[in-house]
Amino acid sequence: MKMEWEQHKRGAVMHLSGELTIDDAESMRRRCRQWIDGADTGLVVECSALERLDSAGLDAMLWLQEELDRCGLPMRIADLCGQPEIAIRLTRLDRRFQVSESVEAAARQIGGARWGGQAA
Repeated sequence: MKMEWEQHKRGAVMHLSGELTIDDAESMRRRCRQWIDGADTGLVVECSALERLDSAGLDAMLWLQEELDRCGLPMRIADLCGQPEIAIRLTRLDRRFQVSESVEAAARQIGGARWGGQAA
């Protein structure tokens, strides 16, 4: 799995690519914990290049949502497709997660018109 971060004025975007499986879930948690410890904005998890999501990956996404909820920060999942989208729908986690069609739509929900799409 590959994770790339973009920090904007009103939120951050975490791009996931490859596979989020049991092999990657713990490293994702560690990297997200580092970001959360200094975060004061919402997070968009961009999944257009995410190819596979197993139960450990789903658990890591739930953990991330719960940690952000505890901090009072919003999270949106964007550009979900393929097997990860099917996994989230089959497990009915689409009722738990806020899913948006695009990063732009998710950003508007998190930061409103002030998101700006400009890196900080």
